[in-house]
Amino acid sequence: MVARPCATPAGVKILVTGASGFVGGAVVARLVAAGDEVHALVRREEDARRIEEAGARPFLGGLGDPNEIAAAARGCKLAVHAAAVASHRASPHALRWTNVAGTENLLRAARHVGVARVVCVSCADVTLGGEDRHGWNEDRVAQRPLLDEHARSRRLAEDLALSSAGLEVCALRPPFVWGAGDTGTLPHLCAEGLATRGLALFGDGRNVVASLHVENLADAVLAALEAGDVAGRVWHVADAEFLDASEFFGMFSRACGLPPPRPGRAPLALSFAAARVRAALGAQGPWPTDVARRALPCQLDVSRATRDLGWSARVSVDEGMRALAAWVEAQGGPAALAARVRPPADDASVAAQIHAAQIPAARPPAAGP
Repeated sequence: MVARPCATPAGVKILVTGASGFVGGAVVARLVAAGDEVHALVRREEDARRIEEAGARPFLGGLGDPNEIAAAARGCKLAVHAAAVASHRASPHALRWTNVAGTENLLRAARHVGVARVVCVSCADVTLGGEDRHGWNEDRVAQRPLLDEHARSRRLAEDLALSSAGLEVCALRPPFVWGAGDTGTLPHLCAEGLATRGLALFGDGRNVVASLHVENLADAVLAALEAGDVAGRVWHVADAEFLDASEFFGMFSRACGLPPPRPGRAPLALSFAAARVRAALGAQGPWPTDVARRALPCQLDVSRATRDLGWSARVSVDEGMRALAAWVEAQGGPAALAARVRPPADDASVAAQIHAAQIPAARPPAAGP
């Protein structure tokens, strides 16, 4: 059974936002297996049914309404905030609404109902400023402007969370999160790899890249729930292997049934310039964030997480890739996953959430007992 901070007994109630997502779902599974009572905040009835089957108690609601969050959090002493818009192609309004305002609503609701600790799943993109990040620890700050609205919204959300009064809040900064069960990012990568005959690397592929298997991230979340004094702390977490882009994306492509990745031929500055034009036009193809993530060195120093949380990456890249390959095959292969691409969050989706939050009668009742 999992130990808890402050002499809290095992079997404690824990709120998880984003519980139907890739990361949130992995955290829910681990907490249920540890014997905890999980309150899972989900937005759709079909997600509520799946969550209930997984052994958690679902609550229908969204980050736009602090009252819905409070209803889900009532009785919980701990919370994991894993809900976010992770796509850098989402509209700026959608990113600010979910990542920034949603985090503020979560913190407000948690304080209101007496949650003691919140573990926020942030993102390594909070330092993505178009520069090399080799050997970066948590004190390093991007010297260049952050590349996109996604990075800026995640940075604002993290700063808001870590400075929150009346709560013990900490944050984890994972890089590219991967593994079996990913129905968010993976379909987009499969679609790209099939359409362009291999994922583009934009460089020679010799730059080190940071990654994190989803189970290693779930380990880090549980470690942060269990640790001693964590208030205001942030930790980098990443896989143990230091692989270059050609190695990692080569293994990833093989596991997904995609053609081998393609090294870039154009100068990196030209790739960035072309990507900026596409982003400004909202066009298909790589945007600056895609170029930076695959072409610029990124190796995160995880020594603080090892020291403070007793955490280390348990799942190796080889092991994770084998599981990913089996899962992709079970899903019908890369073409079947590519067909599951979802459009990024836009202003219309935000308007629908605002409308639902303002008209309680329009929402279905919360699932569960």
